[in-house]
Amino acid sequence: MTNHEIADTLVSAAALAGVLMLMGTIRRHGASDPLNRRFLFGLSMVALLLAGRVLFWTTGIGLFDTLTLVGAALIPLGVLLLTEGLLRRHAPRFFKWAVATGSVLFTLLAFLPGWFAEPWLSWSLFSYQLGVFLGVGWLVVMRDRSGLSSAENRMVERIALSLLLIIPAMATDYRLDQIALPVRLGGIAILYMCWLSVGLGRTQMSHGDTIRSFVVLTLSAMAAGLAIALIGNLDAAHTVQAMALALSATLLAAIYNDAQTLKVEERRDSLIRHLAEGPIADTKAFLRGLQDHVLVEGALILDRPDLADFDTELLARLFAIRPVCSKEDAGSQSRLAEAQKEQLAWLFEKYDATHVLLAAEKPFTLVALNMPALSASPGAESELHAMQRMALLISRQEARA
Repeated sequence: MTNHEIADTLVSAAALAGVLMLMGTIRRHGASDPLNRRFLFGLSMVALLLAGRVLFWTTGIGLFDTLTLVGAALIPLGVLLLTEGLLRRHAPRFFKWAVATGSVLFTLLAFLPGWFAEPWLSWSLFSYQLGVFLGVGWLVVMRDRSGLSSAENRMVERIALSLLLIIPAMATDYRLDQIALPVRLGGIAILYMCWLSVGLGRTQMSHGDTIRSFVVLTLSAMAAGLAIALIGNLDAAHTVQAMALALSATLLAAIYNDAQTLKVEERRDSLIRHLAEGPIADTKAFLRGLQDHVLVEGALILDRPDLADFDTELLARLFAIRPVCSKEDAGSQSRLAEAQKEQLAWLFEKYDATHVLLAAEKPFTLVALNMPALSASPGAESELHAMQRMALLISRQEARA
């Protein structure tokens, strides 16, 4: 493989990994949702194109090149379907028919032998994709903003930003003599699209935050690539390749980080759902539901018999004023009495816990959890206090019944 092919393969492989991560994130949010189905269809075509490219460049098997062209032919259709779903309106009938006809036509043309189809097929496919993306961009710009929510408008704006990146980068993917560059940039544009799309789930980030992150991410990655090129005394072509590879790796890492952050936030949301929807007629039933939660999986419910080795009267007085205790409360910096710290330290050690909370006063019941992440997560710490308050209220309601 030439240097150009190696760079193209690595960028495309990074883009494929980014697309697969985004698809996994969307499936977790609900693969049956109509809008998500449209998005997944378009992403599947992008994944087909990228996988075909990587396999063709590494194996030389012509079938994979055909699959690449099939994916490229169907991507415009996927973009149009997604745009219609986002805007909640149909595109003009003529435009829809033109896009559908073009996708079918170029899918069939993908099976023609290369010696017969090139270069006119590449030029035609490029023109078709460019026309569809420009048409979709027009639909986005001319949309009725008042008919969409702020979240929907934010999503549409990120798709529009992705199109602004994809349209110029798309030209480099065809490696035609008139527009040849040291590396194809389409994979980088796809990575940006994946990063922007994954970030949609982080509603606390404003549009300005996204733009600033976009600029910082791009400049830092390009600076790293340029530094590598200067150290290695690379020529202009290899410098561009080094910067493209650094940017691809940085974007892929950012996509993975955002996807993992979303997964953690989803787990925290499920804890809130348990607080809102869990059984409130029985303390034990409420706590058993908590035990099934992934963040506190393995939580132990400690009744009087489990606390026989402890000074339960002392613990009852302690938890009456401090219903949630962590390991820090048993440390040397704690203001608790030495006897209280000794009992807490023994409790944490015996049940391998990081947090113990009061679940019921009569009968005296504690819950021991092992959640180290809570010490660095103020939001989750607050949720733990809310959960303890809920369990205590349920137990008091039971006692009065």
